[in-house]
Amino acid sequence: MKNMKNPMKQISYAAAVCLHLAVQTASGQIVTYVGSETGLPGNGYSVQNWSNPGVAKTYDIGGSEVYGSAGYYQIRPTPNSSPTNVNDPVGGGNDLGILAPSNPTLFSLPSFLSSATGDAGAFVNFGGYSIYRGPDGSALYRQGALSVAVNNGPFNSPAGANASYFGTAMNFTLNSSANFRLGLAVDSVGSGDYAPNYVGIYNSLTGTVFSDALTRDGNADMAFFDISGTIGDSFTVALWQNVGAQPGGQFAALSLATYDVVPEPSAALLVILGLTSLGALHALRKRHRGEPSPLQGS
Repeated sequence: MKNMKNPMKQISYAAAVCLHLAVQTASGQIVTYVGSETGLPGNGYSVQNWSNPGVAKTYDIGGSEVYGSAGYYQIRPTPNSSPTNVNDPVGGGNDLGILAPSNPTLFSLPSFLSSATGDAGAFVNFGGYSIYRGPDGSALYRQGALSVAVNNGPFNSPAGANASYFGTAMNFTLNSSANFRLGLAVDSVGSGDYAPNYVGIYNSLTGTVFSDALTRDGNADMAFFDISGTIGDSFTVALWQNVGAQPGGQFAALSLATYDVVPEPSAALLVILGLTSLGALHALRKRHRGEPSPLQGS
């Protein structure tokens, strides 16, 4: 008898979840960490093959096996057949390299973004950086990155109190309501020393939502977040490194950002589900007290 579940508690919990989701959907700015993926030989280098539909993707939406179906920023790649070194210092509020005179960032602006900018740092691309596919799913590039200083803090993180520093890499603002999955590729610049321990998404409603701990080993990682927002909502991508895990100048690099639309039930449907669950809970309570239930009839 100890293992039997209480049906009233189950329905009460379901009702609370549905109503909470409905309120969140109506208020906007929901950020949820989905998971991370590492591009390795065993999975066909799924991160590096982000645009190749022939390689299975763990966090693909809709079965296309492609990330970035709604938009992307592939930061300062150079053709793998004749790679060119890049080392361009840049100020805050930059265009993420899309107007660079050589080896510009390859991008497709998502229809629901009004703007996307990079933070102060440097665009970099050197020998030993990861090889990525281009947006066409075929062309090979040596992947560049926006490298930013990780020098804010220390602050609390999943590693503990005052355990990590952060640097902001990217900011974007919505021009319409949207539900989408954001993928962020890191640890692609030859050395895990310049990878974050965590990727975080900050917005005014939820604060910072962290990824799980990433492995800083030079193998490309991609962290995924589902975001729901409304017009004017702004989000900041931050790269976090733990205290004591920052060699040299304390830098971390962002290589790729992808956007995919996430179908989501309407707020009205979530409210209906919540109210239905509350009604079932009320009926169960009456039945428990020996009162006739309207679900049973007289």
